[in-house]
Amino acid sequence: MSDFIAWLPDADTLDALEALCAALPGAFPAMPPLQVRRRAQLHMTLRYLAEGLPEDPARLYAALAAVAARAPRQALQLERVEIWPAAAVFVARPAPSPALDTLFADLEAVAVACGHAPEPRQPMPHVTLAYFPRGQHDQGLPEAPGLLPLPIDACLGSLSIARTAHGGYDNLHWWPLAEPPCPYSGPEA
Repeated sequence: MSDFIAWLPDADTLDALEALCAALPGAFPAMPPLQVRRRAQLHMTLRYLAEGLPEDPARLYAALAAVAARAPRQALQLERVEIWPAAAVFVARPAPSPALDTLFADLEAVAVACGHAPEPRQPMPHVTLAYFPRGQHDQGLPEAPGLLPLPIDACLGSLSIARTAHGGYDNLHWWPLAEPPCPYSGPEA
């Protein structure tokens, strides 16, 4: 079981992510069999909470609510797929964005202020698309130009505390970000 701060995509973005997951085996036929993520498993990890949630998460929830109240909703583009051999996963990554950098700095400050260890590396927001057997691929991503339905335009419109559970994720609490620039209707129910 693990807890993390996440973005839960809206229905249109989930549709696009499902199409991307479905396209992976055909785009990379030389890869070992992939365990493609299901719709209920798709989210963008923003910050792991390695120590888990405190017994009383009220302070963390209040701090995240404050971040959400001042952070604008952000248009983002999932522009590329990467393979992370050490984790044995395919991930979708967003285009760089100063607004995302600001959000990450705020989330890091909240996590540390609420008792979590500082992140040891640069934030790497990602959507896990598929797993493959460890040790089966230690190279970078093979080229598959035009075979994947990218880019995916989306809107980062909420923050969530999520927890792994039952082959998916439980959304423990979520907060909408401040008003537009991009339209957003909230996480899919």
